[in-house]
Amino acid sequence: MGLFSSVLHVRDKSREEVLPALDSILYYAGFFLGETLPVTGEGPHALSNHNDSAVSGPYYMVSTLQGHWLTIIEAHFALHSEGVPHLSDLGNRLSGALSCFTLTLVVHDDDLFFYNLDRNGESLDGYNSCPQYFEQVRLPDSQVEEQRHTPEAFQPLIPAGHSLDDLRALLNRGWWNAYNSGTLDEDGVAQDDDAIFGLESERMTAFGTFLKLHNDEGEYPYAAWEEADASVWPAFVALRYRSHV
Repeated sequence: MGLFSSVLHVRDKSREEVLPALDSILYYAGFFLGETLPVTGEGPHALSNHNDSAVSGPYYMVSTLQGHWLTIIEAHFALHSEGVPHLSDLGNRLSGALSCFTLTLVVHDDDLFFYNLDRNGESLDGYNSCPQYFEQVRLPDSQVEEQRHTPEAFQPLIPAGHSLDDLRALLNRGWWNAYNSGTLDEDGVAQDDDAIFGLESERMTAFGTFLKLHNDEGEYPYAAWEEADASVWPAFVALRYRSHV
């Protein structure tokens, strides 16, 4: 199994502002905050009952505001059928509750990268690195175009020294370049391996680094967050929620 990772970033809001909004959204979904724990340099795996908590209820790690972005890591897995909001839905609701930008990033089995950009409860843009991935036959162009990203909404979020064209190139590399150039095969598969990120976590890392979602000159650390350097963890608290229904 490849990497699965779900991370949400909140723009220009402190943890003191984000936590009550998060609690409220989870409460109306049927969950209350059961436990808050500081994360040390040893990382989340050093927390008591970490593995049990990751499957028994909603479980997030929330950083302080670092530069323009606060980070929420989804530490649970495959709980959406139990009423837990999908992280993209959570991001949209937080953007509305806090009147801000939110950006949700998801890697699926290291084969797909998704994002959702929201502001003030409105969806501004979405991305799928390979719309063909789950399909058995080639998608018609009309369905592909419905899933095309429009990254112009990122313009006010792009750091100095970078451009919208740079962002487009990062996002289009691989499947979208092949689609745009008409070089997909009859099954809708890109054939130019040189143009494809080897793993989609690499694209997520490049994307996070480009936008400085971690406020650091180094590489974005949250695609494979369980392997993150010890220095990132003291900025986080762990939140474990439990069902009240």
